[in-house]
Amino acid sequence: MDEHMKRRLDKQKKLFNQLGIGLDALTIHEKEFGLKLRGYDPEEVDTFLDSVIKDYERFYATIADLMDKWQEQQLELRDLKSEAKNIVAPTIKGIDPKILEDSIQKLEMNVKQLKEKLLQTEEY
Repeated sequence: MDEHMKRRLDKQKKLFNQLGIGLDALTIHEKEFGLKLRGYDPEEVDTFLDSVIKDYERFYATIADLMDKWQEQQLELRDLKSEAKNIVAPTIKGIDPKILEDSIQKLEMNVKQLKEKLLQTEEY
């Protein structure tokens, strides 16, 4: 078995152990069954196990892909939270609540005056 395949199978085995999955493709492939007088056809068993191995490989690829995407999203979420703190925190911390309240009252007064002027111009 080449080194690349061995590393891939080791990585698969670690992931499956984390997920509580007892079998991996290599374990299935290397399983030996005893022969009895009226046992199963070894070629048929091997063919079936080959299809099981292919499914395990697909499961592994899907799980690994989903875990990679999840990790990427976790990093992106962390970055977005960090950016939000950097944007919101200075604006809130740097403004005196009294000044903010005064500014809001002034804006409300300006809006009220504009409405009154608008009503006066409509009468003419």
